[in-house]
Amino acid sequence: MRVFEIVTRGLTERRALKFSYRKPGTKEPEQRHVHPYHLMCNNNGWYLMTYDVKRGGIRTFALVRLKEPELTGEHFVRPEDFDPEKHLKGSFGVMSGDGDYEVVMEFDAWATDLLQGREWHSSQKVTTLPAGGSHMHFRLSALEEVERWILSWVAHASVIGSAELRKRVGKTARAVAARYGDAGM
Repeated sequence: MRVFEIVTRGLTERRALKFSYRKPGTKEPEQRHVHPYHLMCNNNGWYLMTYDVKRGGIRTFALVRLKEPELTGEHFVRPEDFDPEKHLKGSFGVMSGDGDYEVVMEFDAWATDLLQGREWHSSQKVTTLPAGGSHMHFRLSALEEVERWILSWVAHASVIGSAELRKRVGKTARAVAARYGDAGM
């Protein structure tokens, strides 16, 4: 709660923040100096979109990984043209990247029935297949979040494209199969 309070004060008072942050997959946290621009909840997690002073660009931080935040005396002006939706246009959630991927997934009839009427991304296009399944198309700038999402549908979905996403999902599927084997079947 303390982190949330400090972050929201930084946002409302337009004050810079300093904090310790450990990125996923790293052992040691790094010190960050940011201008907080936008706070959002995505997939049951809170994220802070910032201008990272040292890196000279927009960065997004998961609040649960943010430690020892403190407000500085430095005030900033958020650029008038900053638009969180524009920044996240190519992301499936909160992770954006520099890639350009045409993602195509095929869902069986059961999954299609559950997915109908839901919008997962602004670029989403759905084509219904004769047997009741569907193809879903996205244009994304990063694959990490859509990879986890497609894996959550396990036996009800297949990646048709991009080749990179097929490769990543296949690698994870092989690791799962090796871990569980026949699982006593």
